[in-house]
Amino acid sequence: MFNALDIARSAIGTAAKAVARVPVADKRFRINERLEGPWPEGPFLWLHGASLGECKMLLNLAKFLQQDIADCPRILITTQKAEVLEYLRNAMPTPSIEACIAPADTPAAMAKFAKKAKPIALVLGENELWPGYLSTMKRLSYRPSVAIVSGRYHASIPGIDFSTIGFASMQTGADLSRLMNVASRSNIGSPIIGGDWKLLPWARGNKPATNDANPSAEGDAAGAEKTVDTFFVSIHYSEWSSLYRMLSFSLLQNESMVLAPRRLEEVEQFRKALAEKKIPVVEWPEVQKGAISMVNKFGITAEIFAVSKTAVVGGSFSRFLGVHDFWEPLQAGVRTSIGPYSAGQAENVATLVREGVLTQLRGPEDYPRRNIADTRNIERFLAHEREKLEDSYTQFVEFLSDLLPTPNAK
Repeated sequence: MFNALDIARSAIGTAAKAVARVPVADKRFRINERLEGPWPEGPFLWLHGASLGECKMLLNLAKFLQQDIADCPRILITTQKAEVLEYLRNAMPTPSIEACIAPADTPAAMAKFAKKAKPIALVLGENELWPGYLSTMKRLSYRPSVAIVSGRYHASIPGIDFSTIGFASMQTGADLSRLMNVASRSNIGSPIIGGDWKLLPWARGNKPATNDANPSAEGDAAGAEKTVDTFFVSIHYSEWSSLYRMLSFSLLQNESMVLAPRRLEEVEQFRKALAEKKIPVVEWPEVQKGAISMVNKFGITAEIFAVSKTAVVGGSFSRFLGVHDFWEPLQAGVRTSIGPYSAGQAENVATLVREGVLTQLRGPEDYPRRNIADTRNIERFLAHEREKLEDSYTQFVEFLSDLLPTPNAK
């Protein structure tokens, strides 16, 4: 029997079908594919994330699970974004890990997806608490078969049934408290504070948090030539005004800069704006003093961080956006700054700023002080995170091993 949420989800499906008749909209958002598939033939362990950061984390997690769970089933990673799907498919290490566009959260689409993909369990990266995803897994399993990893929680659609969540590892104590305030009656296993799982490869590798084995007074990592003075990463075009003011300072200092727009479709807007200001532009991997090196593809930030002295993370210069992944540059030992806004990560940002790990600028006028953090502070702080991450991952593997058809972990 349909409840109010199911009725709303059905109405959304009807509206989506109408929009899908517009070829431009269907091509951009893959609406028909979300409603009808095709989806690969299961059964699968289903991992789902929204954007690139979450999906990169889930891809690493998939590799670890195949190492640590005996006879691990095939893994399917789904994403909401078409451009992320392209990255995932290019990055797949083995045929036993697949990727596809996420099903729309409508009763019909979820029924078709469940019939074809046959999900055994669902792992949600950060949040993504779609009501139909949870209700579908509840119908498919008599035991709680949904896990939240690297969880962030602020709010969700009223009326969601949390009872199918059997494991929750949240990023902060505040995230955990907010989740349990709405899900306290659902008996979610033993919810824990497990940190940000984007750091999991570092934690499992048992390596230093940075490459800075012997930091110099300048804080540069030993053995790597730092050819980029500042890497502006995940910048939205709506942040152009702040970006231009920061670029102007670096240009006066004849510094080398790299720009990676958050959205690839905004690359040409940035090019036009830079041309209007007569700012020289080259194409990554070329780097030039007094010029911007433009990045026009996903998945290469690690190689840029490796040669960067400082980084400025986007999504933080507009109150209407959420700050993007600042952990990746910190892992690389790069002195990292964000703007005045930290939507979605306020608790983490406050802690990192307090510990002298992350620099938060009050605005573009603070940009000259972007390199005040000490890379040794970064290493010391992340070292404290390792134990928390390792413990939460171990508990997660135990949860899955008990749930999956072949429960013996290696």
